[in-house]
Amino acid sequence: MNSEEIKSIGEYIRNRCNELGINNNFKNDLKIDIDLSYNEQKNILDTQLQEVALKNKFEAEIETIINTKTSEELERLYYKPIEYIKMVASGQEKGLLLYGESSLGKTYRVKEVLGKMNKKIGEDYFIISGHITPLQFYNKLFYAKDKIVVFDDVNILESKINLNMLKASLNENAGGKVEYHTSKKMSEGVPSSFIFTGQVIILLNDKPTKNNEHLKAVENRLISYHLKFSYEEIIRIIFDIAKQEIIGTTQKERLEVVKWIKDNTSRATKNLNIRLYQHIIRFYKWDKENWKVLAEDYVQNDEHIQLYLQGLNEKDWCAKTGYSRITYYRMKQKLGVKNG
Repeated sequence: MNSEEIKSIGEYIRNRCNELGINNNFKNDLKIDIDLSYNEQKNILDTQLQEVALKNKFEAEIETIINTKTSEELERLYYKPIEYIKMVASGQEKGLLLYGESSLGKTYRVKEVLGKMNKKIGEDYFIISGHITPLQFYNKLFYAKDKIVVFDDVNILESKINLNMLKASLNENAGGKVEYHTSKKMSEGVPSSFIFTGQVIILLNDKPTKNNEHLKAVENRLISYHLKFSYEEIIRIIFDIAKQEIIGTTQKERLEVVKWIKDNTSRATKNLNIRLYQHIIRFYKWDKENWKVLAEDYVQNDEHIQLYLQGLNEKDWCAKTGYSRITYYRMKQKLGVKNG
C-alpha cells in the first residue's frame, strides 16, 4: 500500500469502529500489513472488527443471563421446538421430526414439555431408542396406537418399509391404517393391520440422506424442525443451565466452570454442547484443584477453522491447510462471516 492508502485505511478503521459501536481505543491493537493490497487489508480488518463487535455484544448478553434468575434464555432459544412438541402432544399435529447435533437437549425438552402437560411415561407416551427392525417398529406402533410414541435416535427413517408404515400412520385421509404382511410369525395378539390414532415424535442427530422421496412424503405429514444453534447461543444455553442445581456444587462454582468453557472454546470447537459442560462439571467435582488439566484435552477443535479465527488471510490459510479458495469461502460462510 502507498501512503495515501495507509491513511485511507486509518480513516476506514475509525468509521467502522463507530458503525459497530467499538471503542476507538481498540484501533491501537490492530496491525496493518503494508505489503498487502488495500482491499486485502480492508477485508482482514473488517473481519477482525466484526469479531470484536460480536464479542462485546456477547459479553453483555452473558452478564444479563447471569443476573437473571429465570430461564428466559432457554425458553426463547427453544421456543419453536417446545411449541411444536405441545402441538403434537395435544393432538393438533400428528407428528414431529426434530433433528440436530447430539447433546443439544432434544430428549430433555420432549420429556420436560410432556411432563408439564401431565403426560406420564409408560401411560401417555413411550420412548423407544436403539436399532429397530420393521417388525419391531410395527409392534411398537400397534401397542402404542392411541398414545404418543417418541423414537429417540432410532434408525426408522433408514428403512423403506418403516417409512411406508410411518406414512400410513400419519395419513389422516386414509384413517391412519397401518399394515404389515410377513411370512414370519406375528406376536400374539398383534393383527396384520390396525388404525393408528396416536402421535409420533422422532428425535435424530442427523436426517438420513437415502430414501429421499419416501422421507419427503413422511415430512409432508408432520412438522420437521432442524434444531441448530450458533456457538454464542450454545454458550448462552450452558450459562443458563449452570443456574440449575447440581449436588456437590454451588452456583458460583458452576459459573466458574462455564466461564472457563467460554474462554477456552470458540467457533472452532467441534464438541461444544450440553454434554461437554456436564463432563467438565464432573471433572470439577472429582478434583477441584486440577479439573482444568482434566478438561483441557477434552475440548476438540477444528484446526482449520482455528487457523482462520487466529487471523490467517486467504492466501496463508490455503497454503497452510492445502485447501482451495472455494473451501476457504465456504468455511467463512458457515461461520456467518460476510465476504468483503
